[in-house]
Amino acid sequence: MNMNANGLKNMIAGVAFAVASLGGTVAHANDITIAYTGYSTDQPFWVGVGDAAAAQAKELGVEFIDLTATQADAAAQKDAVDRAINMGVDGIIIGSVDNRAFGDSLDRAKAKGIPVVAVDTGIDHDHISSLVQTDNLAAAGIAGKYIADNVSEGTVLILGGSAGHQTGNARRDGVKGAAEAAGLEVIFQICDWQEACGYDTTINFLQSNPDIKAIFAASDPMALAAVSAAKELGKLDGLVIVGFDGNPGNLKSIAAGEQKADIKQDNVKMGKESVNNIVSVVKGESVAEFIPIDGILITADNVSDFM
Repeated sequence: MNMNANGLKNMIAGVAFAVASLGGTVAHANDITIAYTGYSTDQPFWVGVGDAAAAQAKELGVEFIDLTATQADAAAQKDAVDRAINMGVDGIIIGSVDNRAFGDSLDRAKAKGIPVVAVDTGIDHDHISSLVQTDNLAAAGIAGKYIADNVSEGTVLILGGSAGHQTGNARRDGVKGAAEAAGLEVIFQICDWQEACGYDTTINFLQSNPDIKAIFAASDPMALAAVSAAKELGKLDGLVIVGFDGNPGNLKSIAAGEQKADIKQDNVKMGKESVNNIVSVVKGESVAEFIPIDGILITADNVSDFM
């Protein structure tokens, strides 16, 4: 076939245009920008999640914008999601303060084609592509079994999260189910994840209810608050206090023989997997709707392995 110079030039240009057009339909990692808003930056667990997510984004060559507020604030987090949408980011990761507080924000993200991945706490919206989360019910069941194995009778006080919070409810239910199956009574108190509430609630119930033999705190800061309250009242000896997160301060408390056990969440894996998932969704790849991550029981027997 004969072809003059102009014809060859036109053919090359056409092929180049076709390749460029095809490439335009595929998102490459170094062209992706993701926004992340975690629970807060004043919680060691969440600092770990955010740091791991940022490190994984850097590893993948993805631009990472951290919009996490310094303190837990559901309204501020909704504003952060709205800002990310207005920026036109390619994807959003949310570690929600209140999984019911996003209003129309996720509808807007859906309308603009910006995928969203949840980490740690489920969000009831059809635009959430994936949830990366500790299997809270199973992990709390392990905590409940530990309490049942170490308390023969009496009452378990549960210091809970926020009302209706998916993560807090699962942790409550896991401990409650195991404790009640062992014949223990359970008292549940909402504490909104707050240390001050954990401290005050522990003081009040230890003073008014001598049958309390164990305390489960749905987060580690509340567990340390319970330890402080029990020490102040001179009632720490023989009291089984179990936390949830695996924060450094709680591990030191276990090593010192004060807090008895903790459920460690793998916050590094949670941060990494949330970034992997949002990048995959942006690139048009399928991801699992739920990525469960096992919790680990830490006691005096193995605490040195995690310090």
